[in-house]
Order: sequence, then C-alpha cells, then structure tokens
Amino acid sequence: MKTITTKKKNTWDIISDYRGVLMGISIICIIVFHYVEDYTNHYDSYTGWIKFFYNYISSSSVDTFLFLSGFGLYYSMKKKPNISQFYKRRFTKILIPYFLVAIPTLFVNDLIHDSSGILTYIADLSFYSFFTNGFSRFWYILLILVCYLIFPFVFEMVEEAHDHSTEKMRILNFFTLFTATAVILRLGNKTLFENVNVALLRMPFFFLGCFVGKSAYEKRAISGGTYGLMLFSLFIIQFRVKSKAIFARYAAAFMNLSACFVIALLFQKLSRFEKLHNGIKKFFEWFGRYSLELYLTHVAIRSVMRDYGYHTYHVKYELFLIAVSIVSAIILNIISSYLNKCVSNIHLLNK
Repeated sequence: MKTITTKKKNTWDIISDYRGVLMGISIICIIVFHYVEDYTNHYDSYTGWIKFFYNYISSSSVDTFLFLSGFGLYYSMKKKPNISQFYKRRFTKILIPYFLVAIPTLFVNDLIHDSSGILTYIADLSFYSFFTNGFSRFWYILLILVCYLIFPFVFEMVEEAHDHSTEKMRILNFFTLFTATAVILRLGNKTLFENVNVALLRMPFFFLGCFVGKSAYEKRAISGGTYGLMLFSLFIIQFRVKSKAIFARYAAAFMNLSACFVIALLFQKLSRFEKLHNGIKKFFEWFGRYSLELYLTHVAIRSVMRDYGYHTYHVKYELFLIAVSIVSAIILNIISSYLNKCVSNIHLLNK
C-alpha cells in the first residue's frame, strides 16, 4: 500500500527563530542607507547599487525594526504579564543608552558647533524640536518609547481578537487610522506632517508585529495568501519612486518585510548545512544584539563628523565611522548594562 506524505507547512514562529538575524540585517541596512543618503544628497547623479538601494530599500529597515519589536514584545508580555515591570525594564533599557549618547552629542552640536543655546539643547534632547522644526537626529528613540507606552493596550486588543477575521479587521483598522491621520495632517498642517511623517506612518508596522507575534506564539501555519502578498509587494514597489509620501512609505515597508520572511525561510533551508548556517546566523545575531547601541553611536558619530566637515559620502570616512561606531556600541552596551543593574538593585532595596 502506498503511503501518502504531506509536506509540512512553514509556521510563523520561523520569525522567532531568526529574529536576531533579521535585527542584525536591519541595522546593517540602516547603516548602509545613511551612506546612500549622504551620497545621493551630495551627488546629482548616481547609478548601480546606490540607485537601487535608494529607490527600493531606502530607510524601510526601520519598519522592520518596529515590526520585530512588536513581535518580540508580544512574547515578552506572554511570559511576564506584569505591566509595571514591563515599563521599568523597557524604558530604562532605552533611556539609559539614549541619554549616555544624546547628552554629549547634542552638547557638541547645539552648544559648541552651532552655538544655538541651552533652550535649543533642551528642546532637542527632549524631542520637542522634532515636532516644531523636524529635528530628527534621534527620532527613532521617541517613536519606540511611544510604542512601549501604548503596547500594554495594544496587547489587550490583540488578545481580545478571538478569531482570524477579527485580527485582520483590527490590523486594517490600525493602518486606516494612521493613514487617515497622515492625510488629514498633511491637508491641515503640511509643515507638521513633514516633521512627523518619518515616524507617524511607521506606527502600523509595530501593531502588525504584535499580531504576527501572536500567530508565531500559537505556531500558526503561514497561509498561501501571505505568500501572495509577498509577491504583490514586488509589484507595488515598482510605483514607489514616483508616488506620494504615504504610498511610498508603505510600499517600501511591505517589500522589506517580505524580504525578511524570505530571508528567514532561506535560513531554515540552510540549516541542513549546520556549520555554515550557525556561522552566518551568529554573525548577524551579533549585530542584532547591539542594534540599539549601533543605531545610537552611528547616528551620533555621523552627525559630529558631518558638522566638522568629515563627510561620510567619502568611503574612507564611512569606513572610519563604521569602525568607531562598532567599538563605541560595545562600550555603550557595557556601561548601559552596568547602569541597568544599578537601577534594578536600587529598586530591589526600596521594596
């Protein structure tokens, strides 16, 4: 009698298996984007990989970061459903390295280089100037803090969706809400829209990550429709270059997320070659482990170098920037971890 075998379907927890890898690839893409951005701002014409990266990838790896953050937070809250502890852990983890980097960097920028005064320094450090004049040096920190702040409420909405249809409707509602907000803001206050657009239209991908986190936690199979959406993203990305800001942002983000799924699937296939798989995995996971510190140090050192004429569209300065950023990220991680432990010990003594 012939035995019929069924092919095992891929499940969403494949993202969990390679979340560190995807975080690592994302921070590398962000570093590359900063070089591409500097290059395209300086030169009128550009071709090859720089043109491809600028047109089709751009800064969309930030959307991946938000997606993976929402994904990881769902797992974290399922394991430790204590909201007060959640806030303490997450805010100290972000704010300690932020202040360690931003305080000296903005001091150099605002008080030494620009001589713009203490009020500007405070406005930049507190993110106030992000809304008033679009100062976006460390804008991602503000965005992730807002995501952390609202996450417990989002988590409840994810948990209360008891069937797939409700989940899909709530995801659609989130995208509709932020898209409508962006459209209204653009029509009513274009300056404010241009200031906050870099963050506003990325919020839905954090929520999407929370819902996919639930699917992964429950080890649901990836449906055929998901693969269809991935293929569709290849189609819509063709219209990104000449499109308006809202569509362009979403097109690049969905393309980038589709690439993440494909990368995870490729790593899964590569697992049969154990040594090669583990070596490549550890390489990208290292960058993923230091992703926050790399973001902060890279942005900070890049800004100081540009202020003093060491423009990073030159390859030699870019290589110097990357090397110093990596070393600084390791040091920042060590100091931040120590201060985090000190804060935790103080909290335990006060109990």
